Amino acid sequence: MKGKKIAILVPRFHPNIAGGAEKLALDYALILKESNQVEVFTTCAKDYISWKNELPAGEEVWDDIKIHRFPVKKERNINTMNQVLENCLRKGNKVSLEEEENFLIEQGPYSPGLVNTMIESQDRFNLIILVGYLYYPIVKVLTHLKKPVLIIPTFHEEPAFTLPIYKRTFLPGYSYCFNAPEEADVYKKQIGILPKNFFFIGTYVSLPNEKVLQNPISNEEEINLLTLGRIEPAKGFPELYAHYDSWKHFFPKEKIHLISIGNNHLPNDLIPASVHLQGFVTQSEKENLLRRSHLILNPSALESFSIAIMEAWSFAKPVLVNGKSDVMRGHCQRSQGGLYYSDEISFRCSLEYLIQNPSIRERLGKNGRRYVELNFTKEVIKNKLELVVSKLLD
Repeated sequence: MKGKKIAILVPRFHPNIAGGAEKLALDYALILKESNQVEVFTTCAKDYISWKNELPAGEEVWDDIKIHRFPVKKERNINTMNQVLENCLRKGNKVSLEEEENFLIEQGPYSPGLVNTMIESQDRFNLIILVGYLYYPIVKVLTHLKKPVLIIPTFHEEPAFTLPIYKRTFLPGYSYCFNAPEEADVYKKQIGILPKNFFFIGTYVSLPNEKVLQNPISNEEEINLLTLGRIEPAKGFPELYAHYDSWKHFFPKEKIHLISIGNNHLPNDLIPASVHLQGFVTQSEKENLLRRSHLILNPSALESFSIAIMEAWSFAKPVLVNGKSDVMRGHCQRSQGGLYYSDEISFRCSLEYLIQNPSIRERLGKNGRRYVELNFTKEVIKNKLELVVSKLLD
């Protein structure tokens, strides 16, 4: 019989779901199940935009992990949710409990069955891990938990976090696991003080063999720029594509390609002809694109960790990121593995500098890989996570 019983609550969970919080939940479940009994409580949704039920409700066992899935009772309409949020934000501290409740339901995933079962089942577990902060199940479950709890909030400095309900819910007496020091700063800014117990872990990426990295890029006359992950407005892609397309008209070098992999949620009129969309690709296809790339871009201003830049650095590739993301800017400063921009002018200047200086690109990429080796390999994350769990259960 394995050691402790640990429950992980996350709004969506599936090995094939691409998302930072979802990857973290999966990684932690796989690490912890090696010496503990792990059960995951989640919804039937795969798509976080709509929360549409796509997976069967009930229990299943996957890789020694018991998964409990519950149906979502209300699909999300993003426009309606944004309207409700804007109304709440306009009222500030005068927003009513009813209005905040309405926002939580519209935000979703609205799954009362998940909430009730997690609360009723808590006595079976030694520790409950909550992944995320923004969503209905997390907020509704947390205030009813009497067992030891570890919150992995993935906080962003975003408008919704300023709502009073989050300040009332995420009290400093709980234990938190932040993905970066900058995330802790976001918490302190909103709540006023740091939590009593908090840790920094993050998650891990695989490090390809160095022999793989020595393979020459096929055509040195070309410059391949690459983005990874969901292509949507909230991730900053409209601005990136506009900056890039405008810059391409002035920069004389012709053989430059911007390739984006990941599911696209942008309308066609926001995707210039200069951008090459690859859609969803297999892991081997992604790794091949990473090997052939010269620079990885991440335009998101809202990151609590950024798997994308860690994957770039694991392949010893430099990054150019949106400096409005404190987390990614902090990663770049600590690693010396990339540059960051704040507007169209700094985007152009940074991009041209990196294109025209291959030796700088190589040095930044090597720095980034070293940063991952020291902080974000599976062994490092496993040791940190097990230490945190042990401390909470002592």
